[in-house]
Amino acid sequence: MFKEPEDFIVEELPLYEPSRTGTHTYFAIRKRNLSTMEAINRIARELQVHTRDIGYAGLKDKNAVTTQVLSVEGVTPERVLRIEQPAIEVLWAERHIHKLRVGHLRGNRFELTLRDMPHDTLTQIETAMDRLATEGVPNRFGAQRFGNKNDSHRIGKALVKADWETVKCYILANDDIPQQKPVETVVNAIPHRLRRLYLSAYQAHLFNRILEKRMPHLGKLRDGDIAVKHSNGAPFLVEHAIIEQPRADAFEISPSGPIFGYKMRMPSGDVRDLEISVLADDGVRLEKFRKVAGIRLPGTRRPLRMPIQRHEVSTVGNNAGIRLSFTLPAGGYATVVLEELLANLPTPK
Repeated sequence: MFKEPEDFIVEELPLYEPSRTGTHTYFAIRKRNLSTMEAINRIARELQVHTRDIGYAGLKDKNAVTTQVLSVEGVTPERVLRIEQPAIEVLWAERHIHKLRVGHLRGNRFELTLRDMPHDTLTQIETAMDRLATEGVPNRFGAQRFGNKNDSHRIGKALVKADWETVKCYILANDDIPQQKPVETVVNAIPHRLRRLYLSAYQAHLFNRILEKRMPHLGKLRDGDIAVKHSNGAPFLVEHAIIEQPRADAFEISPSGPIFGYKMRMPSGDVRDLEISVLADDGVRLEKFRKVAGIRLPGTRRPLRMPIQRHEVSTVGNNAGIRLSFTLPAGGYATVVLEELLANLPTPK
């Protein structure tokens, strides 16, 4: 469907502007056909800093043209602007007072070109986009969250369960390291950032499983839900769903699912039973998320659906496809929008 990286364009929408003072340098990059981590590794090598010294707000797709903001401490904007790396362009650099943290973004704007999608599907796609704008998009994590081999969540699960032999098997298989290395050596050698990615992938996997159990009524509140306000992300316990449902119908609030962690707010009643049962199916207890492989997992709540702001749906010349332009909040996946959008459309040629 996407023939070139330019068919999948992503622009990160920052949460705030750099203050132009401080020891950190914020800088925007445009990368092509490169993952965020690959870009960070290249930039860190050129700047001669550790990868952990480079901050980012979110991970961006590899097979795409994406724009995002990074930060680095102790390196001047002038030096950052001199970066020369294949597939990476530095757009601007300004000073700021603190490191950029994950989640520090308003959202992402997408421009997708669906190649070989017949022009006569335009009306169907417009209707489907209108429905998603009204009902919301399932807020599931996209496949890219789980790694190129779709096993990151399995490694995260093994870390949570302290199943070090399984962790070792996955890591050695991925890195092609001789099998005789001691398990302690392999596990301790996993970089902190990579360990966190594995664990977040497992949290995402558990969320997706619960979301699927709540389909297709993701805007329907239940007694005992933890609802989330879309305006500020504030969670609250739903004691009487029938009273709060009009706010959900107006898309002011949505029921949420768990990003499991020791500080996460738990629902009550049947909703709590559902969430705990998914953990039990994996043989995992909630308290296991307090500290895993040296990483604390406080957890949070994630809305089961997300709003979508539609900008444009148009045809590409010579029957070359359909172009979509829309904005999603932070943490939303354009690939999930496409899954929902194309589920009932004709298969592209």
